Amino acid sequence: MKLALLSLSLLAALRVVAAQTPDGIAEGEKLYAARCAGCHGKDLRGGEGPNLFRSRIVTGSADQKFYDVIRKGIPGTEMVAMPLTDQQTWQIVRFVHSITKPGQGPPVPGDVAAGRKVFAAARCGRCHIVEGKGGVIGPDLSSVALRLSSAQIREALRHARSSEGFQQVMVKTLTDGSVEGMLKNQDNFSLQIMTLQGDLVSLPRREVMSLRFESAIKTAADGVNSLGTEDMQNLLAYLDRQRAPFLHHDIGFQTY
Repeated sequence: MKLALLSLSLLAALRVVAAQTPDGIAEGEKLYAARCAGCHGKDLRGGEGPNLFRSRIVTGSADQKFYDVIRKGIPGTEMVAMPLTDQQTWQIVRFVHSITKPGQGPPVPGDVAAGRKVFAAARCGRCHIVEGKGGVIGPDLSSVALRLSSAQIREALRHARSSEGFQQVMVKTLTDGSVEGMLKNQDNFSLQIMTLQGDLVSLPRREVMSLRFESAIKTAADGVNSLGTEDMQNLLAYLDRQRAPFLHHDIGFQTY
């Protein structure tokens, strides 16, 4: 009897491990699209059902509880029990967590040391902090793999775009001076710029002679897109290891 129970426990553990592999996550994606996306949305951000990024069961509880909800449903709600096998259920759990909690996913394959060299050669550290070093005019990448999946990191690398607070500008003033950096904020009276040296400068608009947006972000994207397949994979592997703990504040209510 004990041997039979041990065998069942071992089999269950093996199914969980199998669900964590890239193939298992891919199968989970297919199952999610067929069984869950109709309510929770293709992007997991809700529709008729709750946003899974804000679900306590998905992001704040043990994996087993999330598994149980999929298998058994939630009485009194539209979340009904799913007619899935044990392995299929774990595959959905792992797929959803690969998106909502990417830092728990399996390591991205590649040569991390070589990826670090690619990062340095592409001068990414001029704008971004990694491993405690780098520039401050671009987003800090120290926790990038906790926030984004490998697919999202790849997409961000290939299609870099300016976001609020990270638009590079060159400002010339009436006193023949110039300030280069990232435009952090602006209003009718002033511009706030983070310089390449990391200083926050406020310039009155009456002193601004010209304002030119630079193409550094496009240039960075072009440089990444020129990388070979191996270099790109190694860069992804290096960025995937950036999982330093961070504090994230999200405004909004969590649901079941």
